Amino acid sequence: MLKMKKNKRLKLVAILLLFVFIVLFYIKVRETFRSRTGEEIYEALFGKQKTNCVSILNYQDQIIPKIDYAIWLQFETCPEELKRILSKHEFSAGKVSTDKWNGKVPYGETIKWFNPKTLGDTIMVYEYSTDDSRSIQTIWANLDSTKVFVRDIFD
Repeated sequence: MLKMKKNKRLKLVAILLLFVFIVLFYIKVRETFRSRTGEEIYEALFGKQKTNCVSILNYQDQIIPKIDYAIWLQFETCPEELKRILSKHEFSAGKVSTDKWNGKVPYGETIKWFNPKTLGDTIMVYEYSTDDSRSIQTIWANLDSTKVFVRDIFD
């Protein structure tokens, strides 16, 4: 009789522990796949802004790195903030004409709001990649450094 009570208690404890594990696992999964806000994405990519001049216009987060190709971000800023962002890595830079822009980004997906032509006839394109090219950050900005598109690939 004592052995049956012990077995029942063990089963109850096992079921209770299983339930707790399932709840904790569910919470962790939900937290992991929660969409970040544009501001959270910005801070994750560039750190806290030093000025109060950033306004996030559009974004698409990279939830699952191998499936979601990149983080995409569109924002307005001030020249000082863009300068701070560009100081984080050694970017290659160049002026590019948007005259013949076909709306596509090499190795990119089509995103309705992504259109560097809206930055002007001539824009600045900055690109940084790690030595193994597993992480690539491309920044398209208008010439006065106030309107920006970003694609951040982290593999």
